[in-house]
Amino acid sequence: MKFLPRIIGLIFLAITLTNCSRELSSEKIAYRLERSIVKISSRNKPGHITGFFVSGETDVCTVVTSANFIKKEGEKVLQTNDEKVWDIASMKIFPSNIDLALVTFQPEGKKCNYPALKIGNLENLKIGSSIYISGFPIESEELLPKFVSGTVSSLAKSAKGYGVYYQFLNINGMSGSPVVDVRGEVVAVHGMSDLEIIQSLESKKTSLSDAQKSTFQQVVKRIETYDELNTFHWGIPINLFQEYRVQAFPHYVPLVSEVGVDYTKLRDLLAAGNWEEADKETATLILKVADRVLQERLDREDLQNLSCKDLSTIDKLWLKYSNGQFGFSVQEKIYHSLGGSWYVWKAYQLGGATEEYYKRYETAFGEKVGWREGGEWNLVWDSVNPNTPYVGHLPWGAVVGAGEWIKTVPRMGLFFSRVDACRL
Repeated sequence: MKFLPRIIGLIFLAITLTNCSRELSSEKIAYRLERSIVKISSRNKPGHITGFFVSGETDVCTVVTSANFIKKEGEKVLQTNDEKVWDIASMKIFPSNIDLALVTFQPEGKKCNYPALKIGNLENLKIGSSIYISGFPIESEELLPKFVSGTVSSLAKSAKGYGVYYQFLNINGMSGSPVVDVRGEVVAVHGMSDLEIIQSLESKKTSLSDAQKSTFQQVVKRIETYDELNTFHWGIPINLFQEYRVQAFPHYVPLVSEVGVDYTKLRDLLAAGNWEEADKETATLILKVADRVLQERLDREDLQNLSCKDLSTIDKLWLKYSNGQFGFSVQEKIYHSLGGSWYVWKAYQLGGATEEYYKRYETAFGEKVGWREGGEWNLVWDSVNPNTPYVGHLPWGAVVGAGEWIKTVPRMGLFFSRVDACRL
């Protein structure tokens, strides 16, 4: 019974954390969007659109918006909610006629301090779902955003990547605005009205698919009803943004997680070359991926079921910022080349190999990556060398289970068997 209060406390904590990930009030969503949207205009020409911050490289600020305006002639500038005006450093138009563009600018410091919006899951969006949009209407030259709500009417593929269809009062100047769900997460990029969709599809009617022809006919029918001319709009599903972003920026590592883990801190630590703290953060993240933070350890089943998508994200970040010297995939190749493998581990478990035979491979690996010196295992966190000559020296804590209640040597074999199974 003495453990009952603690158990109740943990249950209450779990319920509280679950509720935190649910719906936000419209006021909180409006506040979040206001800080993360920008106004993009031509320096010497009228007109503008809206854009919003997304995560990107640490030394620039990255904004996603509509490509139609960006492609027009004229020098573009960007204005943030603090009324600062920024020259655009780069513009990237998405391929395959997708109406999206990524623009960047150089912040005053070495890090972009404007909050990036969280990318949501389009699968959570259903017909009838509530959505919110915030942007800068053309009716005002001042930096005054307008926050509006709407309802998803359809999820169908259309021209230029558009596929989320919703109803709300049309306001010019808001193309490129974020379309967010009730969690305040981006599910689409706001763009065309029904009338603009008609104009885009008119010349392509003969080559449309049956689904697109059906959509075209429905839109024409609505256009004929003048009352609805300016109330129905289309957004580009955010999954297209994620897919084409990788193609547009081959070296960009999307911070994706199958279990909702945030990798922003790890990316920032690695970008700053803070290897020791990045290694400690990686060990913590592995516990989060397995949902074992409270237990502070991983068992065999946890290691064998670590999310491949999350392991891949962590691995790619280490590879990128170490120029290929560090990472799980680098370590696994070394381990395998020395003869250590899942089969050796299994043979040891089944009694087909002695403990000494199994440990021989772990010892060889430790010496190869600089984890052993003078016949002893090192506590790597006490002696992280940013200029280490050892390939595969990091990450360390996540591989050996530093600070966890599990033996180092068996943990290593299980961990690398999972890395191998995930084909990193």
